[in-house]
Amino acid sequence: MDRLRVEKYSPTLCSPLYVVGLAGPSDFGRITAKMLIDRVGARLFCELYSRHFPDHVTIAEDGTCRLLRYEFFESSLSSPNMLIACGDDGINFENPESAFDVLDEIVQLGKKYRSSTLILIDALHLEDGELTYVAATTRKITKNLESRGAKVMKETHLLGPAGIVLGMCRLYSLSAVGIFPTLTRPEIEVHAEETLKLIEESFNLQYPEKTTL
Repeated sequence: MDRLRVEKYSPTLCSPLYVVGLAGPSDFGRITAKMLIDRVGARLFCELYSRHFPDHVTIAEDGTCRLLRYEFFESSLSSPNMLIACGDDGINFENPESAFDVLDEIVQLGKKYRSSTLILIDALHLEDGELTYVAATTRKITKNLESRGAKVMKETHLLGPAGIVLGMCRLYSLSAVGIFPTLTRPEIEVHAEETLKLIEESFNLQYPEKTTL
């Protein structure tokens, strides 16, 4: 098995925003994606397994175990509709070949569901103060985020999975942006809240109303 995509069902979505929370040393992307999943009431509809993931399993509170995976959630209740991807803690891509293989699968899912924009979330570990950096496939997107206080990355290189995802989106003509806050405080949730607020304002994201019994 090189990779296995298990689709529980095929959602019906209209030009969804596609948020990809990368797992990493700080787990910032994954934590932010999990917060967004809760807020939009997203449902798990797809799982991605790969032989390139680390050779161990994750064990739940009830003692059951499973292979590491990327999970994909959807919500047709939010405006715009949402696709959200996040990987298990511990998934890394030390081999560039394995990174291209798995990340291409993640990007292709966005194309399949005709995503309007892919929003990649990761973090930077810089001593630049509390800044949020962005890089995108079009100048229109960076101008939008720049007007809301983000700093555009210029004349540099974006290494690792984040760079590969954005590069693939550019290659496939899929609108995409990477959002990279500098983590200056130990409370990652605070940075995650600020990142979600930036997404809400920049892409007019409205959460579904919660019903009460």
